[in-house]
Amino acid sequence: MRKILAVALVALATPSAASAYTAESLLHGINNIVLNDLDASAETQGTVYVGNNYNGSGGNVNPDGMPDFDLGSGIAGSLVVGGDINAVVNLNNGSAQIGGAVNGTLNNNGSGAMQVGVAGIPTADITSLLQNLSTDLASNPDTPGGTANTTDPNNVNFVSGSGDANGIQFFNISGSVLAGGTLTGITAPAGVTTIVNVGGTGPTIGINANQLGPDVLVNFYEASTLTINTAFNYSILAPFANVVQNGGGIFGTLVSYNLDQNAEVRPYAATTIPYGGILPAQQVPAPAGLALILGGLAGITVLARRKA
Repeated sequence: MRKILAVALVALATPSAASAYTAESLLHGINNIVLNDLDASAETQGTVYVGNNYNGSGGNVNPDGMPDFDLGSGIAGSLVVGGDINAVVNLNNGSAQIGGAVNGTLNNNGSGAMQVGVAGIPTADITSLLQNLSTDLASNPDTPGGTANTTDPNNVNFVSGSGDANGIQFFNISGSVLAGGTLTGITAPAGVTTIVNVGGTGPTIGINANQLGPDVLVNFYEASTLTINTAFNYSILAPFANVVQNGGGIFGTLVSYNLDQNAEVRPYAATTIPYGGILPAQQVPAPAGLALILGGLAGITVLARRKA
């Protein structure tokens, strides 16, 4: 029994047992994150992660100076797809790792490696991590010191204070605030991240929001559908939503469950990173084999006690 326990503990202590990423590192390193299926007809300037299949008429993936993102266990790339490529995709620099097959075309126009049939892409862990993040962020009330001006649809703006103990300013609004009008700005002191929690199961972004806000995250924690009809230059977290992206594209990170992409997703040109803010500390997802190991140990313990 002691030998078995020792082996299990060694296995859990190995580097492969720990995740190489956090929610924050994912949002910093990937600007188009689709947890399930992507249907793309527009370019991503930046890096792309797709949990299941990459479909559609295609569209270029141009890392735009962003490095390959690292998911651990040798899985790294500017394009990582857990399922199949069913489209014509041009990758301009960077590496590609595909968990399934290339049923369409994947043109690698740079010097990076391209691998197909890659095992171990942590799709379930990433989905769980980002969905839990959205739910956790939504539990935060408005942070004192901030002002949300939402009564005049032509002058919607948010002014952050110094934030909470982590330097994060939270606002909570209804999705109707973003349906139309003009967002004149989200401002904050240097070093303060602004997170706007948006309620509603089927919101539409129709507001004009042309300011760049790398330290802003808009969290659609209730949305099962989200339609983006205008240019929107703030990062979006919508990990439960079927997102339809129209309009003039966005700057920052876009997280969706399924994405119908008809406009570009771009990093902020000055920094070549998408989301630049911080997030509250979050638990690293447990390795996939942890539950099996612990369950096996519990069973062995019960049997040992019975024999005793």
